[in-house]
Amino acid sequence: MNIVITGAGIAGLMSSLFLARDGHHIILIERDDTPLPTGPEDAFTWTRRGAPQVRHPHAFLARIRNILRDDLPDVRRELLDHGVVEVGWNDVAPDTIDDPTPQPGDEDLVLLASRRTTFEWVLRRAAIRTQSVDLRDGVKVTGLMTANGTTRTGAVPRVTGVHTTAGDIPADLVVDAGGRHSSVTRLLAAIGVTLPEQKHDAGMVYLSRFYRLREGASEPDRAAFTAGTLGYLGYGVFRGDNRTFSVTIAIGTEDKELRTYVQPSSFDAAAALLPASQPWVNPEIAEPIAEAHSMAGLVNRVRDLVIDGRPLVLGFQAIGDALICTNPLYGRGCSLGAMHARLLGDAIRHHGGDAEAAALELHANAQDEILPWYEASVAQDEASRMARQSADGGEALTSLITEGLLPLTRLDAVVGRAFFRTVNLLSSPDAVMNDAELIGRVLAYWQTRHTRPPVAPAGPPRDEMIAALAGQTARAG
Repeated sequence: MNIVITGAGIAGLMSSLFLARDGHHIILIERDDTPLPTGPEDAFTWTRRGAPQVRHPHAFLARIRNILRDDLPDVRRELLDHGVVEVGWNDVAPDTIDDPTPQPGDEDLVLLASRRTTFEWVLRRAAIRTQSVDLRDGVKVTGLMTANGTTRTGAVPRVTGVHTTAGDIPADLVVDAGGRHSSVTRLLAAIGVTLPEQKHDAGMVYLSRFYRLREGASEPDRAAFTAGTLGYLGYGVFRGDNRTFSVTIAIGTEDKELRTYVQPSSFDAAAALLPASQPWVNPEIAEPIAEAHSMAGLVNRVRDLVIDGRPLVLGFQAIGDALICTNPLYGRGCSLGAMHARLLGDAIRHHGGDAEAAALELHANAQDEILPWYEASVAQDEASRMARQSADGGEALTSLITEGLLPLTRLDAVVGRAFFRTVNLLSSPDAVMNDAELIGRVLAYWQTRHTRPPVAPAGPPRDEMIAALAGQTARAG
């Protein structure tokens, strides 16, 4: 088949590699004019106007790592050769865990510590080396070429290619992998297809900054990712490739006062007030390698190309964030994009030129494997919103999660592994809560919350955070 894929991000690149290795000819279109950098450090300053999120941290979870291990082992090897680090459960299990003995299945509990730019650079190199992938960057899709199509239940438009700023390109299949800023709704509307959509405002903004460990400095914490909440504020530390890491701070969109003080200009000061990130941003340990950037307009969104068992269009698919996107704060987007790309490859392999059968299989499998993470993200966002609204002096809402499950993952190896599997998309979002044995352990530990020794606070109360940042702002002025 001749296949056009629009968008050379993670989902588009992974789709190109899978489909090309199945014998298809791929034209990969990228609207940004993005000449290939020479290495990971040049890639870090890559101009990606169509994907501003590349300036922020990304989690390359065990699910995408295992897809690479099993299906694209040469790409995984190249990532490691260029400084990406594999981090497994046994590498990050805390010293407080009750049983550190390795267990069968631990070989799957491995994620990748990498900057998005390094990861994408390696994928693009691999795609360019593939003779059946024709990458055309600086080209914008302006419309869809169509003909009449027929499904088993009636006539629908059939996409036969794309109109672009560089001319028309005919195709047997067009795949939109344009990410959360895709024009898929507009393009389909122009050919008479209304794309149903559900959208949920995440209700938060976040800021992040990248740093590099100084020569001779060691990582303050061996965990690949450290995340937590103060109720009114969330935070995370993400390891990257080549001794880089990033810090993220998330704030509710409704908290205009706090947002006034947590700004790119005050980011280091805010990070230094959080015990989890303070040692990382110590100037003796690390130095910034980029400005602090903010990310707003965060949404969870799902679109449907199949309604009541009938494709709305033939010869066209959308994958990754173009179809189902989740709050990027949770770090699932790249892994879900890779999963969706793999499902696309499977559907085409199973059904060949039967566009309707391939569309129905892809839709059904995405409903089973991708959609639950959209629903989980919506639930997490709403729980975070409730915690912010219920926060009193910066203390998080007392719950089974914050005073049961999360602290128990640092003590109980069975619970810790199960939680690590879910975080890494190897189990369903509700796998822990639906397991009677696991939830029994969590409940038993939760009931001891009032008799445990006090734990150090994860950060200052909200009013103290604001006062400290206000004081630093006044002194700087």
